[in-house]
Amino acid sequence: MDENVETMIKNGDLLLQKEKVMDAIREYTRAFEAIGNNENEDTADLSYRLSQAYNSLESKNDENSKKYAEISLRIHQKTGDKDLEILDYLNLGYIEMYAKKRDESERYFKQAFDMAKSIDDPFLVSTALNAVAELKSESAKERKEAMEIYEQVLKISKDTEDWENYFEAMRGKIGLIRASGEEDTALKQALEAISFIDELCAKIKNKKERKEFKKTLSFIYDTASDIAMELENVDEAIKIAQRLNSE
Repeated sequence: MDENVETMIKNGDLLLQKEKVMDAIREYTRAFEAIGNNENEDTADLSYRLSQAYNSLESKNDENSKKYAEISLRIHQKTGDKDLEILDYLNLGYIEMYAKKRDESERYFKQAFDMAKSIDDPFLVSTALNAVAELKSESAKERKEAMEIYEQVLKISKDTEDWENYFEAMRGKIGLIRASGEEDTALKQALEAISFIDELCAKIKNKKERKEFKKTLSFIYDTASDIAMELENVDEAIKIAQRLNSE
């Protein structure tokens, strides 16, 4: 890749991290105009970035985000990279979910799930199932099915020690319990999840890695703290914050 193009992409990444989304899009677009005709992995990667940036800027309007997501998908279909093709389907599914296009979203998520299952990839299967469950969680009449899917992910991901998907599913499950009005049960589940994180952390000998692992799962602590505050249990919320910051 040309050095100038690499600089544009790096600038775009930095701007996106600073939440200067429009500026990031300008940098990515300049880079895309320089390499877009090549239709290779670099183009696909940049298209994916553009789709994510546009979705962040205007989530209810899928025109630009979908356009670039489809370019990435088309390239990966040509190159036969199934893993990345699945991620493209998931990206498109989320784009359509945020744009409130439920049928299109579900179709993309199903394509991601079917392909992940066909290549027997437990991580991508769980990732796709989590996406389907998240979509179904938005509908009160489908929450029972969403809960069943989350339970399925919890089993698969625990067996494979895929903690990323495990705790994403746990967050979804806790959210459904909370939505049903059972805040006490939701808090209990969240605290049990935190205890499990503590167990996993105890097995990590490197202090830095242990800290990073806990940091990636901070959303579980945030969820537990929110529920505790909703229940006006300030003491518990403080304890949760202390557990997050403990070594």
